[in-house]
Amino acid sequence: MRSTPSALKLWKGGRTLWHPAPFLLLALFLVPPPGSDNKSLLGLPDLCPVRVLTHIPCPGCGMSRSLVCCAHGEFWRAFWLHPLGPVFFALLIGFVVLRFFPNRQPPTKLIHVGAGVLVILMLGLWGIRLLGWLPKPP
Repeated sequence: MRSTPSALKLWKGGRTLWHPAPFLLLALFLVPPPGSDNKSLLGLPDLCPVRVLTHIPCPGCGMSRSLVCCAHGEFWRAFWLHPLGPVFFALLIGFVVLRFFPNRQPPTKLIHVGAGVLVILMLGLWGIRLLGWLPKPP
């Protein structure tokens, strides 16, 4: 008896065949860049719960707007909104490209070390922003 393939059965070498990175990249291209005030995407209010509750920007404040600006080729504006936005955008493109080369995946240890470095960079950047040495995101 044949059964239809389900999402749970679509495994290849221990990895799923679908990955969220292409969908996120597509969404970044579909969302228009923030307006001239750089304050919101799609005219939505501030969605960061840390900023809404404490009036202090979180380590990732400005990242969504930065990624959207990167998708539209506005890299200097993206860097101004969040200096690590272009780095995360490049990593996102790298993840999409690597999905086409399943035999060329980076070692897990490299991914873990890279993620740790990015977390430390985000927290360091956050501290620098809180000290006023870099502008806070609008």
